[in-house]
Amino acid sequence: MQEGICLPQGSSMSAESQAIAAEVLAALEANQLELPTLPDMANKVRNLIDDPNVSADQLIRLLSADPVISMHIIKAANSAALSNGQSVDNLRGAISRLGYRMLRSIVMNITMTQLFQARNPLVNQQLKKLWEHSREVAANSYVLALRQKHLKPEQALLAGLIHDIGALPLYLYADRHHERLDQSTLEGLVRKFSSSVGTKLLQSWHFTDDLIEVVAGHENLQRVNSSHLTDYVDIVTVANLQLHGSAKFVVWEKVAAAARLGYSPAECQDFLTSHADQLAVAQGMLGVNVAQPAKTAQPAPEITRPAPVHQPVQPVRLIPKKAGLLARLASLFS
Repeated sequence: MQEGICLPQGSSMSAESQAIAAEVLAALEANQLELPTLPDMANKVRNLIDDPNVSADQLIRLLSADPVISMHIIKAANSAALSNGQSVDNLRGAISRLGYRMLRSIVMNITMTQLFQARNPLVNQQLKKLWEHSREVAANSYVLALRQKHLKPEQALLAGLIHDIGALPLYLYADRHHERLDQSTLEGLVRKFSSSVGTKLLQSWHFTDDLIEVVAGHENLQRVNSSHLTDYVDIVTVANLQLHGSAKFVVWEKVAAAARLGYSPAECQDFLTSHADQLAVAQGMLGVNVAQPAKTAQPAPEITRPAPVHQPVQPVRLIPKKAGLLARLASLFS
């Protein structure tokens, strides 16, 4: 039996739920649980970008074969976060504006959407909710990472997209083998097995350890980080709690990751309001429907970084503004 996974004792689960849980556990232990494959285009783009000798022409040739993906890439490049009032109408301009790391995350966002579909109406509805939640957390993660100079916002965005990926195979399993499961049983299976299944799935997709750790660790609000440096688990932990209607009710003093990120409890409670501009443009890149109009952003000539957490406050160093996505988004923090 896998470490950390056991069947519940007592009568908290119905006999049917316990039987299905045992079935899923047996499939996990035997490595027989069906795991979706990484979308082909996402895999090819990642492999090209991992090649230090990759050229823009190679990426253009690959992406041009899929007009739908190409259209979404150009749309992302023309989002408020990037366009600065000037649009692009071709892949070369879009790739130049996005940069390779952001291109990889955008392609993942586009192609993974097709995985979140099921025949069963209940399962399909749950998958759509899951994917919308994942993209909302991705936008939050991106904005949170802008204040962490040692982290990459594009990687944080990807971490947000995949933080609950373990639920996907479980919903698809139910769709194939247990079409009559009720919502409560489905949610119970996801709570129980999502972390273990997500770890296996990302390992099979050859994701890096810093992203795999997000799946297992983002719900541990008292997680200890021995390095004392913020990481992507910290980012997603806070991003996952920053949801409309619930963020103000979180006891932020008990969220260790928030303190490591340099946010006070009051700042956490006001995050969605005070960062509405940055969140709106990040959501625009991902194609997320923004629930409320964003305030008008006022670009600043210089970028400031917050002082490190738990250290005496030092004079703030001004960093000259630079072109590109990070400068435009970071300028909204002033």
